[in-house]
Amino acid sequence: MDPVRGRESLLLVRHRNHTGLSSSALTRGARSGDLTRLRSGAFVRTDVWSALSPDERIRLEVAAAAAVHRGSFTASHRSAAALWRAPRIQRHDGLVHQRVSVTTGSRTEHGIRKHAVADTDLHLTRIDGIEVTDLPRTVLDLAATEPFTAAVAVADWALRGGVTKERLITSLDEWSPLRNRARIERVIAFADPLAQGAGESVSRVQIAECGLPAPVLQQRFDDELGLIGFVDFFWPAFDLIGEFDGLVKYRKPEYMNGRTDADVVIDEKRREDRLRATPRRPGVTRWIWSTLSPVGRLEAQLRSAGLR
Repeated sequence: MDPVRGRESLLLVRHRNHTGLSSSALTRGARSGDLTRLRSGAFVRTDVWSALSPDERIRLEVAAAAAVHRGSFTASHRSAAALWRAPRIQRHDGLVHQRVSVTTGSRTEHGIRKHAVADTDLHLTRIDGIEVTDLPRTVLDLAATEPFTAAVAVADWALRGGVTKERLITSLDEWSPLRNRARIERVIAFADPLAQGAGESVSRVQIAECGLPAPVLQQRFDDELGLIGFVDFFWPAFDLIGEFDGLVKYRKPEYMNGRTDADVVIDEKRREDRLRATPRRPGVTRWIWSTLSPVGRLEAQLRSAGLR
């Protein structure tokens, strides 16, 4: 896993003897705009900060919190998910999430959301030197605290990466939470490694919650020329194919393979024509992120396409 980008550029007040920058000098740098203050005692050059993506900024905020914290620091919940590079479909809450003991108690202070647990020494690892809950426990923590859709997006991603449901259940039994167990088990039961991205995860949840039939994921289609591809969603009883993100995902560099945008559009049109020409003559309906908000748009589109 790549290191936390920008971490080497952190300027800490407690390192002033090494950097030669006093606390007042760092504060002046922040006032002038040359530095960006991440939290009390931690700064970064503004040009470095500006070059970071939103998710990279979240990770650097976690690294800064860990660097200035007195004593041990364990990133958990949303912060652990950020360090694991899990998909994020919610707005950043502006907080760093930390696991603490029950004697410390759950609370929010100084930009840190403290989550009290009895098993502070269980399910731990390190990412780029930062102590963090391991991936199965991170999935469980989010399942216990986040909206179902957000938790499913992370759970699908974790399963796709090799975490098994058996491992999640084992970790849950080891944790044995006093609250939210049914909520966590619902996420585990619904999670599916065949969902190929957060958009597909959100789509799956919306399809289920509006009462539409569950699709087959990653159904293979072939014709006389061979493999056409694997479609995101397929409802065999309705001969309907659903594709999330359509052409957008094929414009990502990993899909381009040296092709131009025009080439991608043409290739995708040919793919869809081949799908429609298979013996079942399936219909094809596509949607993008904006179809998923507000809730109800996807349902309307699928019902219009013939799904019942």
